[in-house]
Amino acid sequence: MKKHHKIEVGGEIVYLRKDFLGWHVIYPNRINNKIVWKNLIAGGSWIKLGITIALVILILGCVSEYSTAMRLLNECLSRNTIIQWNT
Repeated sequence: MKKHHKIEVGGEIVYLRKDFLGWHVIYPNRINNKIVWKNLIAGGSWIKLGITIALVILILGCVSEYSTAMRLLNECLSRNTIIQWNT
């Protein structure tokens, strides 16, 4: 688990986290009674959220492509009797 740094700014507690992109505010989700969507949805970094979504889409695409290729291969092998398997 990543370490969070707690600081006090103007009487409010703010939590910070540092990663390879720099420092990010991860809490509070509300500043001056306005919701900070970046902290609420993305945990402080839209770039990291975008990278995570892109990786998940890439992995799901690879799995889908592989399963489609295997299904097509099985259909071709079952239809064509040219290939004889010696057992």
